[in-house]
Amino acid sequence: MSENSSGTQHQLHKTLRWYHGFMLALPIAAGLFVSVGYVIGALGAIPAAAICVILSAVALLQNKIFSEVAAMFPDKPGGVAMFATEAWKRYFAPLGPLAAFGYWCGWALVLSLVGLTIGSLVQAQWFPDATWTLFTLAGVAFGFPHLVSAITIVACTVLNVAGIKVAVRFNQIIGAAFILVLAVLAIGPFVTGQWHSANLTSHLDGGWKTFVVWLYVTAWAIYGSELCAVFAPEYKDTSRDTSKALTSIALFMVGAYTIVPIATTGQLGEAVITDNPITYGVASVQAISGGLSGVITAILCGALFLSMVSSSADAGRALYGIAAEKMSIRQLDQLNRAGVPSRALWITMAVNLLILVVVGNPVAILIASNLGYILAITLAVSGFLLLRKDRPLWPRPIRLSRKWIPVAAVITVFNAFILVVGVLNPDLSHAGGWKEVLLGVGLLSVGVLLFLYRRLVQDRVPVQWRDTSPHIPAAAVAPPSRGTLR
Repeated sequence: MSENSSGTQHQLHKTLRWYHGFMLALPIAAGLFVSVGYVIGALGAIPAAAICVILSAVALLQNKIFSEVAAMFPDKPGGVAMFATEAWKRYFAPLGPLAAFGYWCGWALVLSLVGLTIGSLVQAQWFPDATWTLFTLAGVAFGFPHLVSAITIVACTVLNVAGIKVAVRFNQIIGAAFILVLAVLAIGPFVTGQWHSANLTSHLDGGWKTFVVWLYVTAWAIYGSELCAVFAPEYKDTSRDTSKALTSIALFMVGAYTIVPIATTGQLGEAVITDNPITYGVASVQAISGGLSGVITAILCGALFLSMVSSSADAGRALYGIAAEKMSIRQLDQLNRAGVPSRALWITMAVNLLILVVVGNPVAILIASNLGYILAITLAVSGFLLLRKDRPLWPRPIRLSRKWIPVAAVITVFNAFILVVGVLNPDLSHAGGWKEVLLGVGLLSVGVLLFLYRRLVQDRVPVQWRDTSPHIPAAAVAPPSRGTLR
């Protein structure tokens, strides 16, 4: 491992196993209490359940595709952003930094979003009278939930800077309790006889476009299990651990996002969830147990905070990976003594605190962050097709069968479709508009400017519109195959 005189390092530590990746991604299931409640209120339980099923199935297929690409580049950080960069640089190199910074936006901005969710839970359970406002800026009233969000953003950053193993241990402590709560939400309404099919309603007033817009808004919460791939260089057995982590967490998400919305809506009814889009999980468990609202709220807040820890870790590594590939300023290509990209983590924290002040609405934040995120996912999935075409001789420790080629093509079209419809119709979410879309475009533009600054000012080299890449790795020795995953 290299280390310079300032104590910074340039190689991630290989300390994780697949179950560590699973635990780091597990809190993404807390998205059930970030966006799904809003979908149920906007469309009804049946369309909301359909959205969850569709996105969960796509996420599972995407994760299988990403496992092959991650194993192709075992030493490269950046995850999905790196996949897109490697695949598209032969055709249009600037798409690399665009995808990379878009991916970072997708993970970075949700810290403020999830922090607001925690603030709302804490306020509803323990401080219902804390309705004061500290200040108002850009139409956003900064109140108690925003203050809690700011505190959690700083706390999760500090935890990540201390080292990924610290974050993993913290996840394991609360993760088991969160799984138990999800099990109660999924099974309890049926066992107690409180579930009624008449509560499952549908009202697609805006037609198919509204349905697609909510696919766009909800995508991050369900697609997010791919974050296991960003830790690929840190797994002890890169190929096997990456594949197991991606597959196991995707299967878990399919179950959670399919059953919990149907179970809780059938139990409580759409009106209750519409009035409590964030706290409906607490209401469900309270109806089952007759109490425990404080305990359940604490567990949900803990799980949501864990999702912030995971999101911060992913965003920091994505930003570090951009710089390591010479697509952003070289100051970000640094690791601290704990082997984590602390500079990238601090910058991610600062951007979130700014977003918290100028946006301040959970769904509106998703509209802004999902633009770059879904763009990166789309380029990465299509990148699987390009890598199969352009680098047929490249070693693939994990090689999917040929039937995955049309699967990747269909997923690429699907993601591109929801991206275009979602960006062009933000008002159909009834929570955001063109301000948030322009914010997403602005953040992507910052990424392009940093790329140009790195190439033209720091590296003093011309910008290459197309970049060459070898047909086989520099070592020119293919590792033995582990066989074909089918």
